[in-house]
Amino acid sequence: MNAMQQHMIDAYRAAQRGEAAPPLPGTGDVQALRAVRDWRRFEAVVTAPADRLPARLLRAVRAFLGRHAPVSAPVGHGPHPRQELPENAPHIGGRPAQCG
Repeated sequence: MNAMQQHMIDAYRAAQRGEAAPPLPGTGDVQALRAVRDWRRFEAVVTAPADRLPARLLRAVRAFLGRHAPVSAPVGHGPHPRQELPENAPHIGGRPAQCG
């Protein structure tokens, strides 16, 4: 059952009881979104940057990841040291190798 059908049932029930009909679905959505936006703006002004939600989440993720042992890379897939190429190295992809 969707929201409009539920509203029609609630409006019928309210009419049978002599009560006021409930508001239409979505009536307060814009007001709620504005309230959330205003609250976030207020919180940005009065809260220290380190205590704001994104910073707290980042700290929590770092703390969580710090407790677990890092996964090692497979053998042979580690970082490679920079290799010096000779002056007469072949061109790869149309660029000189020494510009690499």
